[in-house]
Amino acid sequence: MAPASSADRKQLMLTIKRQLARRVWAEKLGPVEEGAFRTLFLVNPQPMWVYDVRTLQILDVNEAALARYGYSRDEFLELTIKDLRPKEDVPKFLELTRELPYSDRTGPWRHVLRDGSVIQVLITSHSVKLGGIDARLVMAENMAEDPDLDLE
Repeated sequence: MAPASSADRKQLMLTIKRQLARRVWAEKLGPVEEGAFRTLFLVNPQPMWVYDVRTLQILDVNEAALARYGYSRDEFLELTIKDLRPKEDVPKFLELTRELPYSDRTGPWRHVLRDGSVIQVLITSHSVKLGGIDARLVMAENMAEDPDLDLE
């Protein structure tokens, strides 16, 4: 089987993002359907997490984010989204994300990994409800791993 092209990967990620934006954690999902989309979130190959928009606390994280950022699940769930950024970037981040649209794609942003190294990421996020909490579903694409990323 030939490796997927950059265009194929982009199309796959766009399709997954659209499906998640429409359906993950929607208030009217039935238990079976919700479980299927939770599985899709957990095994997605791109780092993803969900955070509380009021407290900025990370509420859930997928396996790809744990592997990329170097944290255990318990450690990641103790973080806020401010903890993923260099301290000097936090004020700008807070200013630019005060009132986000339903769906947003921004970057590059700098993120700090558990080992202290810094990567540049492109962020795609969507408003969601998680257990009645206003939250955002975030996908972080490492720009160094895919130089073709842009803000389409």
